[in-house]
Parts: sequence; structure tokens; C-alpha cells
Amino acid sequence: MKLRTIGTVSVLLLAMEIPAAAQSSAAKKNAMKVCAAQWSPAWVNWRLSPAGALTEANKVIDELTRLVDRAGAAGCDVFTLPEDTMGLLHWEVANKTAIKDVLIPAVAQMLERLGRAAAARHMYLICSSDTAEEDASYRNTAFFLGRDGREIGRYYKVHPTISESDRVRGESFPVFETPDLGGVGMLICYDMVMPESSRSLALNGADVIFLSTMGGAVTTGDESLNRAAFRTRAADNYVYLVIAMRSGALIISPQGAVLSEAKERGGIAMADIDPFGGREAGDALNSQRDMRARLFRERNPGAYAVLTDPNPPILKKIPATISIEDAVRIGSGALTIGEERFTEAETLMRSGKSEEAARAFARLREEFPGTWIDREAEKRLAGIKR
Repeated sequence: MKLRTIGTVSVLLLAMEIPAAAQSSAAKKNAMKVCAAQWSPAWVNWRLSPAGALTEANKVIDELTRLVDRAGAAGCDVFTLPEDTMGLLHWEVANKTAIKDVLIPAVAQMLERLGRAAAARHMYLICSSDTAEEDASYRNTAFFLGRDGREIGRYYKVHPTISESDRVRGESFPVFETPDLGGVGMLICYDMVMPESSRSLALNGADVIFLSTMGGAVTTGDESLNRAAFRTRAADNYVYLVIAMRSGALIISPQGAVLSEAKERGGIAMADIDPFGGREAGDALNSQRDMRARLFRERNPGAYAVLTDPNPPILKKIPATISIEDAVRIGSGALTIGEERFTEAETLMRSGKSEEAARAFARLREEFPGTWIDREAEKRLAGIKR
């Protein structure tokens, strides 16, 4: 442990130092190469027929099988892909009456073909897609495939955003025990914004949490804070956090250290970890090889009732500003026709048709309030008026 002076007082730092040789030896004993992809396929065109959407989804799966094989060739023991792995989201929100006609066969193809590719490399795989039932209800789902390519388990997103509220919510945070990765937990996108999600997985026995996402861990738009929040979620719970995003990939240690990062399209973050180690910590009076032995016994759950109250006192101070129905409708429109119309308005502006562009941007703000279209249209209007 290190001694640090604050003012006139010397204090012992919380983190316990373990000799480098001991750390290296332990890591080699249980070494697993965990990997996460930066993967951003083009969105499947929402104007396509169900048959056309299926054809495009299969083309994406072709690319994915090559990516999975590349990860296996690099020695990955487990490979994580981002949320909406096949890029079907935009098509789904525009074609909800036909959703089961595409999602049911597309997901089956993804699991069969990617499972086969992973099994050929004796590699675990995490991928993600919305899944539909015969009644056309659907959920945001992450899949955990074993080294034999077969499904070990799946996780249903517990925290859809308000614009995703037409999806069925998940109701639990399952952990899947494995002999070499330890307890495996999965989260999807907005789940990570809720600290309770990663804590629930940790309390259920997760050693490694795999996050498939399009977004981050905060909603402020501050990328440096987002990165800090990822690190904090890992350190809060002494878990490894493996993150696959469209914008990048990260692997974070139980101490909150960034072990590996990939930013380029198709890049793969890789790190050799010991899923059962790396959790040495403590305070001036007691140190632990695995700080979870203390951390999860020193909690005071009896004081946490407000965490499970569906109507905590804060909601009386902050009234709702949009209905779920409006949020779903506006969000779906923003991902489809809204994007096209925003592009058309920008074309008008660049061609010098300022008045027409201003009217177009003003209409977009009225139709898609609170979305990225609203915010960007406001900026364009300010530029036109100068």
C-alpha cells in the first residue's frame, strides 16, 4: 500500500499493491483472451419488403462470420458484438406489423451461422438483436453462445428507453456460470445508465459483464464522462467489463483500468485476463485478495427501499414531459422518414434556398421535438438567420 499526505495527515491508499510477478503468474494460470468488436454495419433500408430485409440481413451475417473467424484466428476465447448486430433497427420501427416475418428467421440465421463460425474456433460469442414472438411482441435480446456454438442463455433488456417502450421489458439479470470465464452477465445499452443493473449482475455472481450497446453509460453527451462511468461501473462492482459499441470497443479491469481499446470500424479490442483475479483491494485496516468478500457483505440493503419504489419522491418534483405513446411514435419517425427529410432540408440550405430550408427545418422541429433532428435543426436555423 502507498502512503499519501493530505494536508498534515498521512493516509494509506485503498488499493493494495500485489507484486508484479505474482500478478503475472496468476493471470497466466487462468488466462482468457476476451475480445470486443467495433462494428457498425449500414442500417438495413426501412423501405425494403420483408424478403428484401431478410436478404440484406443475411449479407450482414456474411460479413459477421468473417469478423468472428478473424477474432478466432487471433486467439480470442470470447468475442462480443454490439447491440442490433444485424443492423435491422430502422427497418423494424418502420414495419412493426411485419416484424415477426423478418426477426424470427433472421435471428435464427444469425445464431446458427455465427454459432457455427464461433464453434469452428472453439470460442464463446455474445451477439444481440431484437427478437419477435408469433404475436408480434418483441424484446431487445443479447445471446450467449458456448464454445460449441450452442446457446447457453439469453438476456432481455430490462431498461428500454422511453422511445423503445413498445418492447417487452426484461425482468431479471441472469448470470451464466462457466468453468473458464466464471459467472457471465450481459447488459444492453441503456441498462448501463442505471447503476443498479451492473450491481445486480455482480450480486448474482457475475465475474465478467458483457455490454452490447449503441450508446454509453451517461446521458450528458460528455464522452470523457461516459468513459469514466464505464470505468466506475467496473470498479464499483469489481467486475471485468467488456464493451462492444458501434463507435468503439473497450475492455476494463475490476480496478477500473482500460486494458484495451479499439476505435476503427471492424477493430477488435483484446485483453488477456484472469476472470477469477484482479480484485485485490482494501483499506488501511483490512486488505482482501477479492474485495467483493467485504464489499457485498458491508452493504446495508435495509436502507435501500427507495431503489425499488416505482414512484419515488423525486417524481413528484419532476412531472413527465412526454407520453410513452408520443415518444415511441416520434422516435420511430426520427429513425426513418425524419432522417430523409433532414437530409433534404440540408440540401436546400447548401443550394442557397435559405427560405425553403428554414421552413423545412422549422417543420422538422415541430414534428420531432426532443430528438437529434430537433437539436440539429435548431442549429441550422440559427445559422440561416445570421
